[in-house]
Amino acid sequence: MIAEMIWSLQLFCSGIMCGLAWFVQLNHYPLMLAIPADHFAEYEREHVRRTGWIAAPAMLAELTAGLGLAYLLPHVWYTWGNTSLLLLLWASTFLIQVPIHRQLQRNGKNEILIRRLVTTNWIRSVAWTAVFIGLILHRL
Repeated sequence: MIAEMIWSLQLFCSGIMCGLAWFVQLNHYPLMLAIPADHFAEYEREHVRRTGWIAAPAMLAELTAGLGLAYLLPHVWYTWGNTSLLLLLWASTFLIQVPIHRQLQRNGKNEILIRRLVTTNWIRSVAWTAVFIGLILHRL
């Protein structure tokens, strides 16, 4: 019963993050190239602030649920793959994407950094898709 509730929480959060990752990947990050340079740093600060209100709670709840499932169901192979992907997502976010966002906030528009953000974000788009699909398949 508890494992099912935790699974439901993770499915919900992973669905949010999967959708957000694909929106950002295909629309939001590429459109950063169209923002005028003289307004870019302000735009980037606002982007980070607004996105944080959605992504931070969902990521934290998703990680907590994933670790909870690994603890409650250590014999289920999926929970370890799930946990590994979540750790990859957190590492990618805080070791790759967050530093790029900080540079963009500090230094303004930089097309090389924006393209790097788009390219490296594929890690998260694919990983969140795998987590979300894996959660669904695990229940079938």
